[in-house]
Amino acid sequence: MKNYKNIQQPIIFIGSGRTGTTIIYELVCRHPSLAYPSNYQQKFYKYPVINLARNIFDNKLWRKFGQKKQLNKTGFLNKYHFIPGENFGMWNYLTGEDIDFSRDFLLDTKISQERIDFIRNYFSKMVIYQNKERLVMKINGAPRISFLLQLFPDAIIISLKRNKIPTLNSFLKVNFWKKRGYNKLWWYGAYSDKELEFAESIKTDPALITVFQLCKIDQVAEMEVRKLKPKYSEIHYEEFVENPLQTLNKIIDVGNLKEYDFSNDLKEIKVYNQNKKDTEYFPDEKLVEINKIIKNFSS
Repeated sequence: MKNYKNIQQPIIFIGSGRTGTTIIYELVCRHPSLAYPSNYQQKFYKYPVINLARNIFDNKLWRKFGQKKQLNKTGFLNKYHFIPGENFGMWNYLTGEDIDFSRDFLLDTKISQERIDFIRNYFSKMVIYQNKERLVMKINGAPRISFLLQLFPDAIIISLKRNKIPTLNSFLKVNFWKKRGYNKLWWYGAYSDKELEFAESIKTDPALITVFQLCKIDQVAEMEVRKLKPKYSEIHYEEFVENPLQTLNKIIDVGNLKEYDFSNDLKEIKVYNQNKKDTEYFPDEKLVEINKIIKNFSS
């Protein structure tokens, strides 16, 4: 494996999605040491040199940031900024046609040394072209820890978590999920025959099939962490919205990053607590069914 100093100890955020991953990740990406995959890389994923575009927005004279349009208002020019992204198109290109990075848990997937070197070289160029020192990325959905550690053995894994009921409600409201795991298993490669049979029995109920998948993501991540023992930490949405600055400082500490004051960034990216009481999301009868699935995974 070729060594590249600038991709040592990359910080990798994982989580199911709809757990505050975007806002936390975008804030962390404002740390001046960090390079990250962007909206530019998603469109031009074959060309690492596109990362030079970051220097137009972030340099010694000024630092201009865009953000994914969610809770905060964005201007017309926002889409032209260099915005952090997950970039599954980029990942599918990097891992090749034999691997379905977007949907597979990749638990037993081995990757050739040649491909590993290709991917590591790609990310090293990303850091260089962005004129930064370290690498950070976010990958939602299946945790893929086993696979990622083949690429980055010294990676710092940070799992972003949120209470299940509001996470579930958020999934059911977004259009992309209605086209994916709303009535079927979206991720594959980690289910037992018994679990597949159970999933088939509940697939007509979006709430149940979705919470089943969310629980499986957590279960697999916990299994991989126990087995592989990476440098690992958990950040909870609830603690973040209660004290954003403290949580961001915790991430800085976990990631072995230089101190950085996020105060001004938090004035621009407002943090809102989107959690409500569970009964405001679902009726009592449905909560009983949902919590039964959650309990079965935790037992």
